[in-house]
Amino acid sequence: MNAGQAGNFTIVLYAPEAVSNVTVSFQVRPYTPGGAISSTAVYTKTVTGQNFTAGEKKSYTWSYTTPSTLETGDYAWVTRATNATGSVVYIEVAKTEAIYTFHVNGTAPKRYVRGINIMDLGNAGGVLPGVLGTHYPKPTLAGMQRLKSRGLDVVRIPFLWERIQPVLNGGLNTTYLGYLLETLQHANSAGLGVIVDMHNYARYTSGGVERPFGSPGAPTKAQYADAWRRIASAIRSNPAAYNALYAYDIMNEPYSLPYQEGTYSNAVTFAGFESTTEGWVPRDSATTTVSREVRDNQGSLKLTIAASSGSGKVLGAVLQAATKRATVTHGPTFQAKVFVPTSTPGTLRARLLMMDGAWKTHFGEPFALTKGVENRVYFKPPDAAWKDNRSFSIEFIVDGSDGSAPFVFYVDNVAQGTQSGEMSPPQLWESYSQAAVDAIRGLGEQKLIMVEGYSFSSAEEWPKNHPRKWVTDSANNIMYHAHFYFDRSGKYENAHATELASAKNQGYASVGDLGIARVKNFTDWVAAQGTRGFIGEFGWPNSIKRPNDSAAWNADGEKLLQFLDDVGMGATMWTTGTWEGTKNPNINNVYQIEPSLVPLSQAAVLERHLGKP
Repeated sequence: MNAGQAGNFTIVLYAPEAVSNVTVSFQVRPYTPGGAISSTAVYTKTVTGQNFTAGEKKSYTWSYTTPSTLETGDYAWVTRATNATGSVVYIEVAKTEAIYTFHVNGTAPKRYVRGINIMDLGNAGGVLPGVLGTHYPKPTLAGMQRLKSRGLDVVRIPFLWERIQPVLNGGLNTTYLGYLLETLQHANSAGLGVIVDMHNYARYTSGGVERPFGSPGAPTKAQYADAWRRIASAIRSNPAAYNALYAYDIMNEPYSLPYQEGTYSNAVTFAGFESTTEGWVPRDSATTTVSREVRDNQGSLKLTIAASSGSGKVLGAVLQAATKRATVTHGPTFQAKVFVPTSTPGTLRARLLMMDGAWKTHFGEPFALTKGVENRVYFKPPDAAWKDNRSFSIEFIVDGSDGSAPFVFYVDNVAQGTQSGEMSPPQLWESYSQAAVDAIRGLGEQKLIMVEGYSFSSAEEWPKNHPRKWVTDSANNIMYHAHFYFDRSGKYENAHATELASAKNQGYASVGDLGIARVKNFTDWVAAQGTRGFIGEFGWPNSIKRPNDSAAWNADGEKLLQFLDDVGMGATMWTTGTWEGTKNPNINNVYQIEPSLVPLSQAAVLERHLGKP
């Protein structure tokens, strides 16, 4: 039958003994001609309150219309009867129709892989170059074979740029390269595909200094492209390693890149603070005071907030439109000059924002602030923000404060003008990623390239950071690659009950339901852009680290993986590793793989949702 077509089915049930209050379920499940029936139903019909006398037969007939989205394949009817306690009762099924397995001509089957990350070669990223066996291990053939025996298709292998190319534009370190090639060869022997992952967060460390892309002394796009050209060439030159290659993952989790300012011209002062605070008031008068102070021979708005520890603090000042309204005629882009004393604790960001006439707040990009020097923060409000706008604000976001001193911020000047040639941090990453893709394709390479997104490749934030797909690929073989953790960080410091309460406060019945809503930001983006996507990291706590919560976390993970099955998206779970045992593992560890395989609490969930390569 064809997808969307209706068929009539009749089943006769025979009860050899009297039973009452029976619930009968009829399901359609994928079926292989060899006899294997899937545990996942594509259709279920339930009839309750059925009573049978001894020897009684009952006939059930109904019409089933195959969904228009049903995949091409073979399907079978499955019948199950349970009593009031949920126990299965014995009932014979008499087939009164000739066909109880049937073929559907439907949509093309979804194809995707499932696997896991192996941390080994990327361990101890803060120790460079590091020593094998002391700071990091390498995967073994036996470990790979054990993972393959669990039904996995691929492994994602993080490696460090500094270890494989100690000098930018220089040759590759043959020893560390050998470890990577050996890992690929082991995977090839085990029958696993490999995603090779440059696990560097869009940074390169030399001389003990970490330099993000776009910052002074950081790798240029040409140097980044050179690294990938050399790495891909080395893999391609080794047949066994190359045969195992599933994809190049060109950079893990880019984040906190500097804004490229371009040129700012025709500036008109919006707030100069030369004589007064000009009507600016605290965002929260209970915690913040504002005053005018002369700093470096110029007037500044000073914000002072009492010392406190913690993260996620949002502090700031507001200018109401009743005092002064911003108008686009003075320039479409704002620039604020900000200074933060070195005594102010924590990691700091600043952003500008405007509230429109409909009370909607429009946020600018958060800019990372460097203490002790002048910082510039930019904001180009959308057209909708200007009409009858109600207020203009500056906010400071504080993370990781130790509470050692008050928070002090100076706003030296706010201007309006015209900006050109600027590049936001996500756009900067987009330009670097294109350079890497071009370098790999320049070798004649046709294999899959995975491109992660800005802000730790967050699935939830993907559409905000990347409104549209951006890579131009001569081979048309790109897959955008996102990451997801239920707690956003993957550290899982809170009890499950805390996360559940947060989910319910947001209107979701479970952490899993909230998680799916967040992942859908990415999967919907992939569908809307007509491209392909992958979840390269996801995970939840094992029972060793969270013994009281593992069942609840597994239920959430089950929902997430079922959703990924339904949309047909591949994924590699975080994590396992040669040194990840059962005594004190990573909180997300799924398997012990050495010296023998021990599946941890999440493994059964993953293995119920294996790939369809």
